[in-house]
Amino acid sequence: MTDESEPAVKRQKRISPLAKANREAFKAARMRAEKTTTNLEATKELRTRFQEIHERAVESQVEQGPLVPVEAQMEVEEEGWVYQSVDEETLRELSHRVVLHTSAGKRKVLFETQNLNEAMDCAARIVEFSDGCVLVETIDP
Repeated sequence: MTDESEPAVKRQKRISPLAKANREAFKAARMRAEKTTTNLEATKELRTRFQEIHERAVESQVEQGPLVPVEAQMEVEEEGWVYQSVDEETLRELSHRVVLHTSAGKRKVLFETQNLNEAMDCAARIVEFSDGCVLVETIDP
């Protein structure tokens, strides 16, 4: 006689190749979904931080009031460069500077603008052609 605690027939655990493949596919899909969720959360956090920085920059620009256009300091005519001088009043009205950080770690001030929108527009164009990081900084009064 057999002991009642042991089954009369041993059950063999068989998993078909299709079931095994499905289990692996679902496991991989769950891992991708988890990674995507993590990436989405990080993206949302970065978007929120950028929005806060942008709002702060716009508020500081509003506090500065309207600014006057700045003429070019240098013009290129044919093969010669013509330098122009800028008076102190114009220089006082500059509010932002565009700075290039090269891949070699060097920092170079490219130019200064009168408002944030001009600086952002110029920086966006420079980024397309540069291998460095372009920063927009406010000029402290």
